[in-house]
Amino acid sequence: MCRLVAYLGAPITPAHLVFDGAHSLYEQSWAPQELLHGTINADGYGVVWYADGRPARLAESRPIWYNSDLRGTLASLSSGCMLAGLRNGTPGIPLDRSGVPPLVFEKWSFMLNGFVPDFRLQHMRALRAELPDDLYAELRGSSDSETLFLLAVAAIRGGATLPEALERVAKTVYDRVGRETEAQMNLILSDGERIAAVRSGTLLETNSLYLAKRPPFAPDGIVLASERLDSGAVWEPVDGHSWIEIGPQLEVQGEGLFF
Repeated sequence: MCRLVAYLGAPITPAHLVFDGAHSLYEQSWAPQELLHGTINADGYGVVWYADGRPARLAESRPIWYNSDLRGTLASLSSGCMLAGLRNGTPGIPLDRSGVPPLVFEKWSFMLNGFVPDFRLQHMRALRAELPDDLYAELRGSSDSETLFLLAVAAIRGGATLPEALERVAKTVYDRVGRETEAQMNLILSDGERIAAVRSGTLLETNSLYLAKRPPFAPDGIVLASERLDSGAVWEPVDGHSWIEIGPQLEVQGEGLFF
């Protein structure tokens, strides 16, 4: 499973999001504590930051510790909306850059912590057939992440809010694979002004997800993370099988999923 972090608030450097904390995202590449599957997150890393309303992406399909210049590069940047992720690849899905979180398209950015079981063998064709032609043409790889992202974009184009788009994507997957088969769907989506997330799965146990309001390294913002970045009491678990949204004024709302 991947490890994810997202931030909304006053501008800070992405280096804080990746390297700060006693259990930083960087450390989670080799020492994660709450993975449901796998042991390390060494199949790629990515960072997205918004500048002038548009997402910029840095991503590589190799372990984050290979890039000794990353801390300095990120420290030179500043943004009020950022996403970062580590990839723990799903068997059967190629380890290329097109599947490394976060992904971007137009003004949207997206991350998946989870998987669609037997995606390429059983479900890729059917799920991609639901995409309109112009979004289908944007596919660059064969990952479940890229497919789910563009399905969410299609839902937004149809009038859905960010949480509604993620909820529809999760429901589409569960209806397709069945509720007896494990699928994990922790999804994060942003338009640069707000961040929405869904924590869900077909099983009772879902991938972990936490929210921290004004943590020490980001005193004027809110952070979502797969694992607590430090041992402070500020980290609150997001309810399982629910959605949550952080708005432009850092207002937080959410509720359970009804499907």
